[in-house]
Amino acid sequence: MNLKGGVLTDGKGRIGSIVANRQFQFDGPPPQAGAIYAAGWSLTSEGNLAIGDQDVFYQCLSGDFYNLYDKTQGEQCHKVYLQAIDLVAC
Repeated sequence: MNLKGGVLTDGKGRIGSIVANRQFQFDGPPPQAGAIYAAGWSLTSEGNLAIGDQDVFYQCLSGDFYNLYDKTQGEQCHKVYLQAIDLVAC
């Protein structure tokens, strides 16, 4: 992922956003219609990804995989922090 000017993109150039159901996903460009946030991403002083001033996300079990949300979706969800790291080519 890349973060530039508050916009988060993945390796395919899709835009990271929080969509209408509060799920964190990559779409487009442009972001999915009705996205709640498609900009405003940053890194905290601890190195966590944040949207606005919030760096807590929730991984929520959905069958045999997890989705990420910016708000809890129920008992199947657990708080997570998404920490930025630098990858170095060897």
